[in-house]
Amino acid sequence: MQDHERGRGPGDSPAGRQQGDYRNQVPTGRKTREGKKATATYFVLAFLLWAVLVGGGYFALRGHLQKSERNFSRQIDALQVENQRIAADITEALGLFERELVASYEEMEQIRREMAMIQEEMELTGESITGTDDTRQSLAERITELDQQLAGLKEELRKLEAAVRAL
Repeated sequence: MQDHERGRGPGDSPAGRQQGDYRNQVPTGRKTREGKKATATYFVLAFLLWAVLVGGGYFALRGHLQKSERNFSRQIDALQVENQRIAADITEALGLFERELVASYEEMEQIRREMAMIQEEMELTGESITGTDDTRQSLAERITELDQQLAGLKEELRKLEAAVRAL
């Protein structure tokens, strides 16, 4: 087939046809440079945006973590102060309990000694509990008085133990 049969005119040579096509397909140097500049500019802008977002996120997170740390430190300090106050209260209550317990034991010991003394006096006088009415009445009054003291001491002891358990 000849060139004119393929639809080409006598002035259309294949070399001329290729040159025209080449000019339309390949960008000129100026267009290539502008495209490269635009791409580089977009890349730089995207990188800067990314860097700003990452940096801003870092500083925001760091600030939040520091604020949280300060809050936790304040709470821990407050709890330590509260624990020290409670420990002091417990120590004071235990000291009071110990003093009252010692006093209670001393009073119970005194009551035992008094009862032993009464029993001794009765043996020395030769009277027994079944002796005279005056002796029985005196002993009954003294025993009632000692029982009341003992009941009071036991109640105080229960209250002190309850107070210590509550702490």
